[in-house]
Amino acid sequence: MTKFQGLAFAAATVALALAATPAGAATTTVINFDDLTGVGLVQEGYAGLKWSGDFSHYDLPTPQFPTASGQTAIYANYAKYQPGAVSAPGFEFGEAVQFNGAYFSGNPVGLNFRLYLDGQLVHETGSFAASDIATYLASGYSGLVNRVEVFGYSGSWVMDDLTFTTGLSSAVPEPATWAMMIVGFGAAGSMVRSARRRRGAIYAA
Repeated sequence: MTKFQGLAFAAATVALALAATPAGAATTTVINFDDLTGVGLVQEGYAGLKWSGDFSHYDLPTPQFPTASGQTAIYANYAKYQPGAVSAPGFEFGEAVQFNGAYFSGNPVGLNFRLYLDGQLVHETGSFAASDIATYLASGYSGLVNRVEVFGYSGSWVMDDLTFTTGLSSAVPEPATWAMMIVGFGAAGSMVRSARRRRGAIYAA
């Protein structure tokens, strides 16, 4: 094996190892708000999220506004957001995540999520009617987002057990990893072509 072939073999081995390396483990988080007591604003930075300042928490569930788990849920000043509004109570993640959904109860006529990635609307759920039974509203979107807005018109609602998944973006190789893989596979291809040429020369002789 020549020096070049040795280097090519090493590069190909590294590339194959990088390609076979599993992505970081995905982690699903459920925020149940049960560490918030009494009544008050949800502070920016709570649970690692950036809240818009329109959310409040309370730990006195009623038959009309039951929680999905525990005692505490959050709600927003829905009266500020009428049909046709361009913004709504929202929260932002420190990284791109897969937003799964949350539980709602109450009596809004229409309720839905709007999902954004870097300021661009990427998905909007259909209208959902909450009731006096805490019901899960799934986002229905498997892509990555970093901001979620909650629209609820003509009624009141509470939200509980907000769920999202992190670690999915690591499934996409970094640019440096792509470069190493390309070099490695290119080197492997060169080795194969070189071997074929040698075999052809032997047969011709």
